Amino acid sequence: MPPLPSYEDALSRVLAAIPAPLPRRTRELRFAFGATLAEPILADRDQPPFNRVTMDGYALHAADIVPGVRLRVVGEVPAGAEPDINITAGQTAKVSTGAPLPPGADAVIRHEWTTVSADQGFPEVAFTINSASPGDCVHPQGADARASQPILNTGARITPITLAIAAGAGVTRAQVIAGPPIVHIISSGDEIVPSQTPTATLRPSQIRNSNSEMLQAAIPAFGASLRDSELIPDDPHTTVESVDRALSAADVLVTIGGVSAGEHDHFPAAFKKAGVQTIIHGVAIQPGKPVLIGRRPNDGALVVALPGNPVSVLAVMHLFLWPILRHLAGAPSDLPWRPARLAGETNAKPTRALYRPAIEIEPGLVEVPQWHGSGDLIHASRTHGLIEIPPASAPIPAHTTLRFLPYPSRTAAPPDVAP
Repeated sequence: MPPLPSYEDALSRVLAAIPAPLPRRTRELRFAFGATLAEPILADRDQPPFNRVTMDGYALHAADIVPGVRLRVVGEVPAGAEPDINITAGQTAKVSTGAPLPPGADAVIRHEWTTVSADQGFPEVAFTINSASPGDCVHPQGADARASQPILNTGARITPITLAIAAGAGVTRAQVIAGPPIVHIISSGDEIVPSQTPTATLRPSQIRNSNSEMLQAAIPAFGASLRDSELIPDDPHTTVESVDRALSAADVLVTIGGVSAGEHDHFPAAFKKAGVQTIIHGVAIQPGKPVLIGRRPNDGALVVALPGNPVSVLAVMHLFLWPILRHLAGAPSDLPWRPARLAGETNAKPTRALYRPAIEIEPGLVEVPQWHGSGDLIHASRTHGLIEIPPASAPIPAHTTLRFLPYPSRTAAPPDVAP
């Protein structure tokens, strides 16, 4: 069996196999913030689709407004209703903001400029203004765009505002280019339960899905958009269905657990069935050795399969997922490694590089806390990044200068936690 690649070799192979930035593709716009449209979005009907009232008040003929005028109220049109009245000279109708202007009316006088009375047995309204103009408080039909005209042009950036414009035309998916990659997370394991599960319902052999929570929080810091996160059982049929569905909806599928060679590890077979071609499977690092990364050639969808232990997830998501997402977004894939000295002697392994969570005591000086293996996330709670400990047959002496990778989300030292 050939030796496993080093971290640098594995990452180089992965990035070389991934075209970047992301090609033009059809995406749900709500998961494509920061991307740009590769085609215009057209109005599906006039915008607005009717003469829209912009203020609560009274619809009428503007010419009827003269000093001291009183008009008969012949009906009411709330927002969302179809007018069933026709306004003639001397008449008015009560209307709400967003309602269609009733036929015959050409203006709206806001409610604050009226007084209501009921003289002579029928409702009337008196106006406190002396004149009005056609179009007052009316947003004319088609004023923003006519049906089939562009409302967003090619090259428009997807923002909350442009997303709302597209939604107003009934558009939820469009061709986009560049922008943040879209990530879908699948966690697997019969021992895993949702993170919100109450203690009273947990069996002693079960654990909460904390890995997914950590990964979801990191995705925006890595420059990507999270589409969804799901938890599935150790079942081959369910795994195949979930993997295929996620690959069709996202640029990158990130899986947690189920990636080794055990009988309950169904992800590798599901990837193969979905047409994913493996780029790497196994890297000479600790933690994170079983990591699998692959790509589906027909649509370019990627798989980054993480081991299930939490410190493995922490390490691999920074070492591989972070540069991959930067690469896909068209940004430099180089991570912000910087030199740092060891505060104390640190153990090493002769065949694998270690990537240990470390505390930056002061700029350029790091301490590697004691740990109990890759299942021990508590020891990482006060850490600020990963220190790279190269393969060695003896401990690395204190004051040795190594590479240190700060977490991208770090803004201040995390608070202490109880031991």
